[in-house]
Amino acid sequence: AWSVMNDLTSVSDTSLAEVERARATTDNLVVIETDMAEVLKGNQQILNASQEIATAVNQSKKAIDQIAAAAEQAASNTTEASAAAEQQARGVESLAMAIEDIASVADELQSA
Repeated sequence: AWSVMNDLTSVSDTSLAEVERARATTDNLVVIETDMAEVLKGNQQILNASQEIATAVNQSKKAIDQIAAAAEQAASNTTEASAAAEQQARGVESLAMAIEDIASVADELQSA
């Protein structure tokens, strides 16, 4: 009877030790679950930031495209302005020649 009682006490002690180990494991799993939730939250923040960066890059590309188009238009306008300036210069030369001709005719008329 004494041996059976010792065996039961030993089994009881072993069972209590196993329950304590199971409780510690459960506590560790709760900590792991909390840590994983934090990791998931961090990953979501990284994903959101990446999406914002992608949007900003796309907007920057559109702005760069608009700047390039404006630069092309400015180059075209400069070419047109240059051509107009050359045309005006020829017009001024023609006007100067006409004025000289008129002055020459005026001189001739005064001399006559």
